[in-house]
Amino acid sequence: GYPDIDPFNFSLLNSLKAAHPNLKTLISVGGWTWSGLFSDVALTEDSRRTFSDSCVAFMLEHGFDGVDIDWEYPVSGGLPTNTHRPEDKQNFTLLLQSLREALDAQGAIDGKHYLLTIAGSSGSYYPLNTELSLIHPYLDYACIMTYDIHGTWDNFTDLNAPLYINNDITNHYKWSVHSAVDAWYQAGFPLEKLILGIPFYGYLYGSVNNFNYGLYQPFSGANSIPY
Repeated sequence: GYPDIDPFNFSLLNSLKAAHPNLKTLISVGGWTWSGLFSDVALTEDSRRTFSDSCVAFMLEHGFDGVDIDWEYPVSGGLPTNTHRPEDKQNFTLLLQSLREALDAQGAIDGKHYLLTIAGSSGSYYPLNTELSLIHPYLDYACIMTYDIHGTWDNFTDLNAPLYINNDITNHYKWSVHSAVDAWYQAGFPLEKLILGIPFYGYLYGSVNNFNYGLYQPFSGANSIPY
């Protein structure tokens, strides 16, 4: 975050609405780097209300049309320095309820609907650590992060975002975009509120065997390829 630069960029972004009146912009809170305190934020009714009021105030100050919550992740996962609690599962639901109520209260004053969205993981653990069947009424939609299913942290080369599970004989774990969406659906999240995240980047692997076009092979050294 760059407090001396960000407000100007927010203004430039929102100026696009003059030419595109149906454009909606949201402020996303959290992410991989800034999810460390979400468990504390969601812990009590007072902390949830304080956070919700702060989000609404920030949204109004900078001209956004809603708030996106990117908690990576409730209960477990994310950076090792993140705070986690087993009750994150239920508190995440309560946090979204608090935000929805605060946004609706402001919307009643302003005569408009403010958006509430989340970014959620494609990992199989995510439906287990959240209440997907309970949170969707509070949300306009969810962006499921169907990318980084495989990457440079693995032991073998693989596809960043495989659409389906492959039938190849490999030593690698199998997961896919389809599996992730199905897991959300089976957990009670409506498909009409799901948006797929698609990677516009890739990973470059080094010292890969010249076998099977380099797929599912051990490697040494890797880095991301930008957009």
